[in-house]
Amino acid sequence: MVEDKDIQKLKGFREFLPGEMRARRKVFDALRKVARKYGFREITTPSLEPMDLFLVKSGEELVEQTYSFEDKGGRDVTMIPEETPTRARMVKENKDLTKPIKWFSESKFWRYESTQKGRLREFYQFNYDIFGEESVEADAEILAVAAEILKELDLDDSADIRLNDRKMLEGILSTYGIENFKEVLQVIDDKEKMTDKEFLDKLVESGLKKEDAEIVDEITSLKGSFDEVIPELEDLVPDSEESQEAFRRLVDLRDRLESYGIIDNFVIDLSIIRGLAYYTGMVFEIFDTEGDLRALCGGGRYDDLIETLGGEETPAVGFAPGDAVLELLMKREGVWPDEKVETDVYVLNVSESVRRESLDIAERLRNKGLNVETDLSGRNFGNQMDYANKINASKLIIVGERDLEKEKVTVKDMDSGDEEKVSLSDIERFFQG
Repeated sequence: MVEDKDIQKLKGFREFLPGEMRARRKVFDALRKVARKYGFREITTPSLEPMDLFLVKSGEELVEQTYSFEDKGGRDVTMIPEETPTRARMVKENKDLTKPIKWFSESKFWRYESTQKGRLREFYQFNYDIFGEESVEADAEILAVAAEILKELDLDDSADIRLNDRKMLEGILSTYGIENFKEVLQVIDDKEKMTDKEFLDKLVESGLKKEDAEIVDEITSLKGSFDEVIPELEDLVPDSEESQEAFRRLVDLRDRLESYGIIDNFVIDLSIIRGLAYYTGMVFEIFDTEGDLRALCGGGRYDDLIETLGGEETPAVGFAPGDAVLELLMKREGVWPDEKVETDVYVLNVSESVRRESLDIAERLRNKGLNVETDLSGRNFGNQMDYANKINASKLIIVGERDLEKEKVTVKDMDSGDEEKVSLSDIERFFQG
């Protein structure tokens, strides 16, 4: 016999009651609405993948933060910590897809790391990606989707989108003789979490001389609007073809974002790196303007990932907003939906003798798409009224013998308290109203 224990949910995992789930569904529906508005198609992905998929490009550091184990077949598997490698695998395996491929999904992920504000061990992300298109127009559309999400969630004044180009930054650093990009970029990626002294010390630990570390600090402190930063970059970007191409692309991107009417949402920030190893060019993150929270999301261009996995050369760009930080920001800004259950109609049967008629009315309204509840417990009139209030019923239909003799029911508006008699034959029309 199993001993009784006080078993509680695991740290870093969440559960949602109906009211909480209603609020989250409204937010998730808004994210879906934006995806469909831009022509993205919904997919779903496995929760479990071979560990090697994440070792190929995300690297050992990410895998160490995952729920990974050997399954019963002796395979090393990982509960997915993010979705980009999975999507890359899917594109590689489905060679006949029409390009550009524009996908979105709502998925759950798992990472075994220290829990803190906005960081959990189980979380949701929406992923938006465009595969098979290398143009700056694809970058601009992805960024437009990100800006539209902020607008749809009433956050466009509460957050800004900071972007950079890794190729351009590497070119700038190379002019100062800095070549150990991997180690230096890892330090830059954590710059916002460190004091100035800590940042310089970490750069020195990565192999830089102190004077070179100070140069990196100065370069990665460059931050501002497109029109503020682009003139400064002209003097910094070297004459190499790759660096100049990255710079021209940034200038072109500015023009596209202006055409979308969203240029004011963006900040060029040379400290934005995105830690994952597979990003190849433009990268971006969304931060709240007060700087209290972790990044709401991140993304960028990852043109080599599918080829690295054995597929054809396939350029790609995408991003993924996470639900945990998004919820924190929306609650802080007072735009998180009400966490309460809602019911369109409660059908109250005055006595057991009218239960059949009550069920018939309920089914007629359900067939019209309404959310309808009826009594399941044989409650009396008063208890049914209490229940209708607790489930926030918008309308109450009172089914009684006297009204039924006249082929009518009483409909009560639960907000105003107003009542009126409605003919049984008009009940659907009344609620379609």
